[in-house]
Amino acid sequence: MRNEIDKKGLAWFLALAFIPTIAVSLILRDVGTDLADKTMAYYSVALATVMFFPGISAFIVRKFITKEGFKDAGLRIGPKKPYLQVAVFIPLLFIVIYAITGLFYSPDFTLETFMAQAGIEETPMEPTLFIAVLFFSTLIVTPLINSIPAFGEEFGWRGYLLPKLMPLGREKALVFSGIIWGIWHMPFVFLIGFGGYPDRLAGGLVFVAVITLLGIYIGALTLKNDSVVLASFMHGVFNAQAYGIWTIVYPDYNRLIGGIGGLIGIIVLLPVAVYYLREK
Repeated sequence: MRNEIDKKGLAWFLALAFIPTIAVSLILRDVGTDLADKTMAYYSVALATVMFFPGISAFIVRKFITKEGFKDAGLRIGPKKPYLQVAVFIPLLFIVIYAITGLFYSPDFTLETFMAQAGIEETPMEPTLFIAVLFFSTLIVTPLINSIPAFGEEFGWRGYLLPKLMPLGREKALVFSGIIWGIWHMPFVFLIGFGGYPDRLAGGLVFVAVITLLGIYIGALTLKNDSVVLASFMHGVFNAQAYGIWTIVYPDYNRLIGGIGGLIGIIVLLPVAVYYLREK
């Protein structure tokens, strides 16, 4: 490992990761009104595409700018045990977060709000069973699907940025890489209202805090197991929960306070991040 920061490589990586992301956010902001009823479909495709920008950036830098190759990129599966652990632990975190959210904002187990938003009169099965089936899919199916675009991010953030910050020391590298990852999301919050926050400035700050804590957790396990594949799986499991059943059961709450992206999410994630930050 190098004893000093590769400023040239990092500068190129950040530029190639941030500039296209900001450009896409500006485009989505400007065409958002015209998309009207197709907004969610277009946004989903656009955001999934943007997730590959950090990975593409890391590939370009490693291959063509610094020409260092991919020896320290963590391109290995690693031990199997951590996969099972995070597949259980991350959903448990969400259960805790939304159980606390439910103390302040009522869940909708009838799915009436969801059906109204989806324009359907009834769910394919009884609401409780429907919720159970969807939750099961977020445990088994969607994490694997989400791991694909997640790899686009993780190959950049944990496969390039984190190792390049390690000359600062493990703890600082984990914190700074998490903060940078969080800041990278801010154009979505500010320009297109990502996260659904009532105040975009406050929402951006809260979201950066959440992503920083998550980044510390993912980064620590990435370093411990030397596996960007594991990081991608963790990211996939997280997204499966964040954009899965919980958005259906909890359709209406203040995003600054409740849910994974609010203050409650920060409170629950903070001890996890501190534990892994201090773990030797």
